Amino acid sequence: MRPYRRKLSREDSDTGSILITKNRWPDFPAPMTAFEVRVGRSRYSTRIVAEDCECVAPKHQHYHLEAGHFARRLKFKPGDLVQIVREGSVYVLRNG
Repeated sequence: MRPYRRKLSREDSDTGSILITKNRWPDFPAPMTAFEVRVGRSRYSTRIVAEDCECVAPKHQHYHLEAGHFARRLKFKPGDLVQIVREGSVYVLRNG
């Protein structure tokens, strides 16, 4: 998997989640499937949540990686850059 980079939005920061853009959905486990992430030396279980949305027609979904339980281990304010890289079965998150 090539690195997934996201500049955090205010919504990401406020909700403790990371938006996964539609073109990168195949790089992540299916929604509601638990998987492991590593931040620094710590490991956490998380999942992707699919949110139904009508922000533009037609109805569609947005995928968010739940990060609230480990966001404090990263710079997690609007404008901060988060990178996700898959290493085997673990997804590694870091700033940059």
